[in-house]
Amino acid sequence: MAKRINAEDAKQVRQDYPLLAILTVSLGLAALVWLVVEVYGQLIAYGM
Repeated sequence: MAKRINAEDAKQVRQDYPLLAILTVSLGLAALVWLVVEVYGQLIAYGM
């Protein structure tokens, strides 16, 4: 017979880190990287 695991142990997300905060920080970092790539693209397109 399979070992039973309670619901708290089976959860993938830790309760220490709110999911919304992780998603917000990830979105902010992605936007920052996008901005850096856009600026770099403009610099190499028009020369320094």
